[in-house]
Amino acid sequence: MRTRTVLEIAVVWVLIAAFLVGYLGTASMHAPATSATTPTLAGSPTHYGHTMIGVGSGPLSTSADVALSCPLTVGSNCLGSYNWDGYVVYNTSYTVTHVIGSWIVPTIVGATSTTCPDAQRTWDSNAVWVGIDGAFTPTVEQTGTSSDCFYGEPSYYAWYEFYPSGSVVSSNAVYPGDHITAWVTYEGLNETGVPTFKTVLEDTTQGWTFVSPVTPVPDAALASAEWIDESPYYDGFLGLTHVQPVDFFGASATIGGVTKSLGDWGKFNIYWIVSVDYNFPYDETIFFVKAEPLALASNGAGFKVDWVSSGP
Repeated sequence: MRTRTVLEIAVVWVLIAAFLVGYLGTASMHAPATSATTPTLAGSPTHYGHTMIGVGSGPLSTSADVALSCPLTVGSNCLGSYNWDGYVVYNTSYTVTHVIGSWIVPTIVGATSTTCPDAQRTWDSNAVWVGIDGAFTPTVEQTGTSSDCFYGEPSYYAWYEFYPSGSVVSSNAVYPGDHITAWVTYEGLNETGVPTFKTVLEDTTQGWTFVSPVTPVPDAALASAEWIDESPYYDGFLGLTHVQPVDFFGASATIGGVTKSLGDWGKFNIYWIVSVDYNFPYDETIFFVKAEPLALASNGAGFKVDWVSSGP
């Protein structure tokens, strides 16, 4: 077997180096323009509903001077929240065991691949999620995605949370326009009689799945199903990131052992939640709205949420 000369070996290494440079250069050209960025502060936002305010079915004043009205026919089911907007199914006679919904990760309006249109470089967040509990009870079992302007930098990420425990952020990359399907499932009582839950979030665009461990949640009531767009809480309510309209679809829940689309649960069990600026109202008839959940789709399985203002 012939021994290679020093010159031949050198030529081989030059060719290998040239191949690697070309390959890596091509790979970088085809890499996504924006990588996933997640908040780097200690901890992450929490996604818990706060006291609901009855707003009735009449027109609401907004900081953008846009007249909004609750689309429901039962005025007592039209509620305002300091950080939630969307729809809730609630009936104390039945238990919620499964909630599912899909959405497209909303794009931050005016953002580039590296910067947000935020001259003050604050932290705004827009979290889209499905969950069980929280509307009228002290726990929430939930999973979703967030579109944040994090001190001038766009940030898209996935998470789950079993409130009052903190949220857990996924290391998987999330991009605006990704197709998401998420569900929360009651897994039964553990050996000490505490309700347990599991969350699953699938990014079918990127091809990954983010699954929580089966987790006990003391005091979980299995009382409500939610499809929510939110400005979360982190040492105060964060501003609501200005994003393109949020589009929920494929929304359904299993309640009392029966599975139905969101809109099929009956007018007395469906609640409309509109997000209002917590600095207002000045009185009980004026509310300043951050986002507006529109009427349910004709098939009852979806709805859109329009951004109105960032709020406080």
